[in-house]
Amino acid sequence: MAGSRDFDDPNEARGLVATEDAYSADYLLDVADEDARRERLEELKRRIDLGVYRPDATSIAEGMLSRAQEQGLDLDDDGDPPE
Repeated sequence: MAGSRDFDDPNEARGLVATEDAYSADYLLDVADEDARRERLEELKRRIDLGVYRPDATSIAEGMLSRAQEQGLDLDDDGDPPE
């Protein structure tokens, strides 16, 4: 098929990249800081209270499936464990 591409990594096919490839080590250290976590939590609480927090369910589900696969959980094409 013209324009199609085979991917060795299913995460690459979905446009997902490893955290270490997407962010610098300095950035990851900064956001892992307890103050940064507290600030993010306060911002999320504020947005929830205002009614403007709209998580993207598809992105959350894809992230969960990606992490499950990285941890070695065997999933079929539907994202369910095989029967």
